[in-house]
Parts: sequence; structure tokens; C-alpha cells
Amino acid sequence: LLLEKNIYIFVCVSCIGIKKLNIKKFPLCLFFIFRGKIYLHFCVQMLKYKQKCRRLIMEKKIKEFLNKNHGYITSKELEQIGFSRVLIPQLVKDEIIRKVAYGLYIDNNLIEDEYYILQKRISNIVFSYNTACYLLELSDRSPYKLDVTTIRNKHIYEDLQIHYVTEDKFDIGIIQVTSPYGNPIKIYNAERCICDILKNSNSIDLEVYNKIINNYFKSKTKDLITLEKYAQKLNVSKKLKNIMEVLI
Repeated sequence: LLLEKNIYIFVCVSCIGIKKLNIKKFPLCLFFIFRGKIYLHFCVQMLKYKQKCRRLIMEKKIKEFLNKNHGYITSKELEQIGFSRVLIPQLVKDEIIRKVAYGLYIDNNLIEDEYYILQKRISNIVFSYNTACYLLELSDRSPYKLDVTTIRNKHIYEDLQIHYVTEDKFDIGIIQVTSPYGNPIKIYNAERCICDILKNSNSIDLEVYNKIINNYFKSKTKDLITLEKYAQKLNVSKKLKNIMEVLI
């Protein structure tokens, strides 16, 4: 609009100037001026069309990446597929993506998955204790705070229930499951969870503790051989033996 306004002023000024110089050539000059205006208008429309096409190509490229990566993308990944960081605010403004954490974005049409987002943001954490038991359906108590286990000396400043273990015990029993929102997350398996709550029974509500223990030993998928192996590695063999004598 600003460009067209400037062209209109230019035409008016040019017409006045030409009319003063040579009245006979005025119609011919006017024709060329208006033809120039039409050409410039065409160029402006073509530029807008090219910008629209570019935006659609960009949007398609991002959507393809999001579809292959559970609907999430980081700033670094945006750069890797050809987008400058300065373009990110415009992508957010256009409601193509939505910021969910520092450097992390989600498809604007999706619901945020707190489990998946947390593991994307913080490396070396595994969902454990009551959170893992809830996801494994050993507990029906939805966790007030998410339980995570990490390697000792890793500092995490989040509103979480954090459990620390030595590096040699961290990988024991890690499995991948689907979060309530359909995304892959890492949690400890049932056997590791049983060993953890036996070792740190004070970290969990007594009613929840009893329900988890009873549900596990009633389960058809329990693996007592793996449970005993984990119990030895995590130094809870004696506590496990006492429980098994009562429940089996």
C-alpha cells in the first residue's frame, strides 16, 4: 500500500511537470507512467506470491519433521533443516509451532506431554518409583510430583521428586514405554521399581507401597528371576526374601 501511494504521488508530480514542459507530449507520457505503475503493481503481487509460496514450503518442511519426531523440534534441529533462529518468532506468531521450554517447540495443534518434554529437556533421567509404577499400572495413584532417578552429582533444579544413584546402578532395568500422550519415554521396569521401593520405603506412601507390592506379586507378567538378580545388585536381597516369604 505504501509503495502504491508513492507511485500515485510520483504520477501526479510527473504529470504536472510534463504538462508545464510540453502539453502535446502529455498524453503519451501519461500512458508510459501508468504502464509503469501497472508493471510495478504486478511486481509487488509477484513478490507477495513468492513470499506466500516460500512460507508454504517452509511450513511443509517443518510439518514433515514434526510428524517424524512426535510433534517436537528444537532450535538446533530447526537450524539443521535450514531455518535461521531469527525466523522462529515468526513461526510461533503464525501458529505453526509453540514454545514449550527453552529451545524446544511443539506442533501448535498438539497437547503438551510433560513426560516427553521433561526427558527432551534433561538428559540422564528415568521415570521411577511411584511415577513408573503408575505408568506400569502397578499403582492407581497419580503422582503429585514426577519421580525421576538420575546419576549422583547431576544437579537438577526442577520441581520433581529426584532420586540419586551411582552410575553403575543407573542403567539397571531401563525400558521404553509409551507415555499417556503416545510418546516414547524411559522408565524403570517393574522389577527395578520393586527393588527401589524396598530400599527406600520411606520415600513412598505406605498405602501406595502395599498396593504396588501386592499388585506386582499378583501379576502374571512378574519375573522373579530378574527380581532376585536386581535385588542382589541393589543390595535389597534380605528385604525381598522377607516379602516373598509372606506373599508367595
